[in-house]
Amino acid sequence: MRERDFGTAAASVLAWAGAAAFLICLLVRKIAPYPRWDLLACLAFSAVAFLAWWLRATGRWRSRLGRVVPAALGLAMGRKWWPSLRFVYTIVAACALPVPFLLLSFSTEQNSPQLAAITQRDYRYAPVTITKIHHTHQNSSKTGTTYTSVVTVEAPGHGKALHLKGKATAYDRLTTGDRIGGLYVPDAPSLGIILTPRRHLASLLGGSASPGEMTILAIYSTIPIGLFLIGAKPRAKPMTPESVLGDAPGRRLRVHIAGGAAGLCLTPPDPKKDSSDPKTQLSPALRLSSPEGCRDLFIDRCLDPQALAGALEGRAGWLYWAPKAENPADWCVRALLVLDDDRYVCGLTPSGSSADLSQGEAVDLPLPDARPLRAVGPYALWQPAVHGPGLYGFGLGFLAICLIVAGVDYDGGPLLSMCFVTAAGGPLAGLLLIRRRRTAYLRRLARGPDDADESVPARDNHRHQ
Repeated sequence: MRERDFGTAAASVLAWAGAAAFLICLLVRKIAPYPRWDLLACLAFSAVAFLAWWLRATGRWRSRLGRVVPAALGLAMGRKWWPSLRFVYTIVAACALPVPFLLLSFSTEQNSPQLAAITQRDYRYAPVTITKIHHTHQNSSKTGTTYTSVVTVEAPGHGKALHLKGKATAYDRLTTGDRIGGLYVPDAPSLGIILTPRRHLASLLGGSASPGEMTILAIYSTIPIGLFLIGAKPRAKPMTPESVLGDAPGRRLRVHIAGGAAGLCLTPPDPKKDSSDPKTQLSPALRLSSPEGCRDLFIDRCLDPQALAGALEGRAGWLYWAPKAENPADWCVRALLVLDDDRYVCGLTPSGSSADLSQGEAVDLPLPDARPLRAVGPYALWQPAVHGPGLYGFGLGFLAICLIVAGVDYDGGPLLSMCFVTAAGGPLAGLLLIRRRRTAYLRRLARGPDDADESVPARDNHRHQ
């Protein structure tokens, strides 16, 4: 655990800059001979930036850029409870990363050995006439239906007509006598012909992506951009106990950080569902001690409770919550832990209407001496017990992208298909591994401290005030 400093922030920005440069290279020059050194350079840049981020996050490398990022440079992260935004930003990343991958698939599909052989000669682009249709395949999807046909066309040559065989895709069934555009070499009819509309011709000859592809990417890109703007919008009001508890009668308890734990967090059932059972989730928790007893503050699953408790060891503050008389004692309500240094932690805590939980004291809101609060760092950058195995899935996906860009089996063979499957499935498998490992880690914490030895590295490496 460490707060977000300039080193890790700069490494994150540079890694995303490499991905953006990768997309720009494909946009301005969709097709080029393999290996694509420009794309490989972008991937290497992102890999080095990620390595620097990982070394900083794990405390293995100390750079001069160690100063904590001010809230003004962190999209109001100092005021917002940042873990609640991680889901939004994860969706942003999940939607943004497929954009260059999608364009790479367009490029690889059309960047064939036949195209390379044709463009290396004295090629010609001219309207041709379909003289024979060998067979047609119908492709149906949610976006519509297309027809791919293998045809023989008549193309103008040097003083005589050429009969060339090619493949054409259209939204309607092709018929004999239709006129379409074709790219071919009159002096080498054995190379065949590439049948493509004129609007796609520039991209085949080393130009930018076609207008149709640009439109698809622009429409798709509105999803991550919109989500990012929604998540980055600053709060209108600073975080306070009344902003969490509302108008409900509140209580507060003087507490100290006693350690990290995990347990089942029960929340009221969703009113939209016909069920009276509470929602149950295994969640990390901060163990809070007071003269009246202990309480658990359940926190977001992305946080490591042991590392967070270690970074806050010895801190004291006030825990605020608003119990609901109609709810069972073990049902959780929203709570806010305000430390004495004006930092806060958002979470959930049991209502506490039973005798085995400390009740605290009634408090009138709003507080007359309330001061501006900022969210607790340290940021959960790297958790070896959770993120380590998932890294292999992302690493395999990245390696597959590198092989595709290097031109492995680019004539459409099985190895290329395996690379595309790995590039798409590797990160997904990584996320599933991370989810599974986090659940296993929390189960060990819930069983007791003796079973939770696999924790984040020593707190001395992660304490960065």
